[in-house]
Amino acid sequence: MTIREFRESDRKVAEEIFALYWTDPEFLKELSDELGENARFFVAEDSNEIVGIVGFKKLPDYLKPFALTNNPVEFYVIAAKYKRRGIGEKLKLKLIEEVQKAGFTEILLFSPNTHNESWNFHDKLGFERVGEVTPPEDNISQVWRKVL
Repeated sequence: MTIREFRESDRKVAEEIFALYWTDPEFLKELSDELGENARFFVAEDSNEIVGIVGFKKLPDYLKPFALTNNPVEFYVIAAKYKRRGIGEKLKLKLIEEVQKAGFTEILLFSPNTHNESWNFHDKLGFERVGEVTPPEDNISQVWRKVL
């Protein structure tokens, strides 16, 4: 498996992978709009098939109270076409590596309480659950942090 920068030619497959996890049309449009815009994305390829995507972007204001350092970033999204194959873990490690290379000092993420099946995944790799937040246009969510 290789992980590389997102390319515009990956858009259709990335949108299909997003649709495996989220059904809200507004959020799916937001994800699509962020591809190549304000966020930085990477895709995982296995045998010339895109099997996952991960991205990070500028930290939104509602997560800033959870930051401990002065150069945090938001772990925006992660999605894999197949579960339990290590794709998500490899994407998350790539994101951590790229965030460090870019000079960020901390990663924050949130996951709505309605998506609690992903929480164990976030508890891995040194991310610490640090509180609750209600983002604009979303439900009560848990917040994780990893200081780099």
